[in-house]
Order: sequence, then structure tokens, then C-alpha cells
Amino acid sequence: MRVAAGLLLFFAFIYSSFASERLILAVLSSGNPVEEYRRFKALSDYLSERLGVGIKLKIFGKYTDMLQFYEENTVDISISCPVVYYKIAEKHNVYAAAVVKIKGHVVEAGVIVVREDSSIKSVKQLKGKKITLGSSICASNCVMPLYILSKNGIRYTDISDMWNSGSDKAAILSVISGLADAAGVKEESAQKFLGKGIKIIAKSPYVPRYVVAVHGDLPENLRKKITDILYSLKDREVLRQIGIDGFEKPDRSMFSIVKDYNNILSQYPLLQ
Repeated sequence: MRVAAGLLLFFAFIYSSFASERLILAVLSSGNPVEEYRRFKALSDYLSERLGVGIKLKIFGKYTDMLQFYEENTVDISISCPVVYYKIAEKHNVYAAAVVKIKGHVVEAGVIVVREDSSIKSVKQLKGKKITLGSSICASNCVMPLYILSKNGIRYTDISDMWNSGSDKAAILSVISGLADAAGVKEESAQKFLGKGIKIIAKSPYVPRYVVAVHGDLPENLRKKITDILYSLKDREVLRQIGIDGFEKPDRSMFSIVKDYNNILSQYPLLQ
């Protein structure tokens, strides 16, 4: 009996030790939840193997759900758009440890598109028009298109209506169908429809695509190990499964505009 009790205590200790070392990886993504889980499971498995700890993967389709999860749990690593990263950093001890490289670039731009046959040729001609966005919060398909409007003197009082379409494709189709006069979307999204019903009339400065945030309360050696693993990830099969080129060290200049996202969003209460 004593041997059995001893074994139970031993396995309980092993289990509790494993659980205490388990890390949480949270990812914000607007794609198909099943496909996105499959993508980032490849990353969580890769990190888990090299760190020697278990990793719990959580996928969020809504940024509000991700922020709520942060309030209720200690998230060790997260991947999100830069605006959501700043929202997280406002309340939690996290820092930008890496940026995601896709198709050779770690940055992307926002653009404003109109119908290909539209007489609108400049941003200033959007006064009195209906504008939709691909997102209600993220950088390249919300904040940066609004930045373009602001820089061109287009205020919310100049716009007859503004709304979030939920995705870049939906926003672009709203323009093509005539529901909206213009749309603010990612440059990459717009390029897929060039010559197929839309044209680009303005482009924003570049901002980071996705930011990898690491919790500052993790031991320093563990934080360093996480970033070293990300920066050195060259496994072609793992990268293919995730759908990225890799991870790079962020440059502070990348965040110079988007860090003031609150100021930009506050200028357009129609979107709230």
C-alpha cells in the first residue's frame, strides 16, 4: 500500500510540474478556425519540442475575445496585429519580441480602393461618400486607411456613412457592388482584385504585419530561448505549414505611426 501511495504521489508531482511549466500561445486570426488551428499547431509543436515544455494553443477570431482571455489568464506568447498588441500592452507586461515575415516582408500597407469605373481619383473626393473598412481595429485595413483620410483632411463629419465589413474581401465586394464608394483594406488584398472591378487611389506608410508578444514576467533565460528559436526557425516544412517565411527582430521605427492608433480611431466615431 505504501508503495502504491508513493507511486501516486510521484505521478501527481510529475503532472503538477508539467502543468506548471505549460505555456499559453494565443493567436488572433480572422481565417477559418479549423485551418488556423492547424497552421499554428505546427508552430506550437515546434516551440514545445525545442523548449521542452507543453504549450496550450488558443485561436481567437475576435480581438475582444483575445483581450478578455488576457484578463482571465496569463498568456505567455501571443501573435496579433500591431494595434491589438498595443491594446494588450496597455494593461499587461508584454513586449514585442518578433515580427512575422510573409512573402518576403515584415511590413504591409493599407490602401483605399474605389470601383474601377469610378470618377473618384483622389482621397479628397471622398467627402460625402460611403466608406467601409476590412476591420474595426487592425492596422493595415482600419487604422492606416483612416490615417490616409486624416492626412487628407477628411473628417468623420465629411463622410455620409462608415462601417466595418468584417473582412477585406467583403469590403472590396461592397465597393464593386456599389454599396460603398470606397474601402480601406490591406494592399495585398486589393492587389487580388486589381483589374477585376477596383483601383487603388491612395496608399499608407508601412506598418508591421503581425507582432509576437512575450510576457515580461517569464524568466529571462526562457524569454531569450523563445526569441532565439523564433529567429532561427528555418525548417521549411514547419514554415510551409504555418504559411510564413519566418520571424525577425522588430525595429522600433516600424511602430512610429500605429502606436498612436487611439488618436486616429478617435477621429472617426462613426466606426465605433
